[in-house]
Amino acid sequence: LVGVHRMATGGSDGVFAGYKLVQKAADLGHGGAKYYLALLHLNGEEKLALPPCTPQQFMQRLDDAVAAGDLDATFTRAHSYYHGTEGYEQDEQKALLDFLKAADAGHADSAVSAGAVLFHGVDGVIEPDMEKAFQLYQQAGELGSKEGWQNVVECYRSGQGVPQSESTAQYIEETMLRS
Repeated sequence: LVGVHRMATGGSDGVFAGYKLVQKAADLGHGGAKYYLALLHLNGEEKLALPPCTPQQFMQRLDDAVAAGDLDATFTRAHSYYHGTEGYEQDEQKALLDFLKAADAGHADSAVSAGAVLFHGVDGVIEPDMEKAFQLYQQAGELGSKEGWQNVVECYRSGQGVPQSESTAQYIEETMLRS
């Protein structure tokens, strides 16, 4: 986003000009701009005399960014649901759905997080599913996540979600984690 770059490098005039560009992009439906503004308003911005917003205002902005298809916003909302932060009530099922939605669209960190939720489960809410967790870890690795490959290695080492295979674990470790 040109507006974000201007905010970061343009002095006080650049900050205001950048903010206007980001706002214009958000007004036109750009999910990334909506997400950036949600975070900017959550924390406030002294250079813009922008105070932090309320949790309800943040939730509305973040939900708008998710609706616009921004994967980072979807990941952030899932994280907020999982931990019950930023105004969202704790809801591990909604968190998992958002993690899976973003993972299916190619968001590596969401695949790792969805895998972790399914690997461990949540007492009385989400049953552990080691095979699905493994698949998500592998997907994350294939999307470029080192953490995803580390989890794949551990699954092979421990035989959780896949047949135990130290040789496969070592091979993946040597080829995917030593680069």
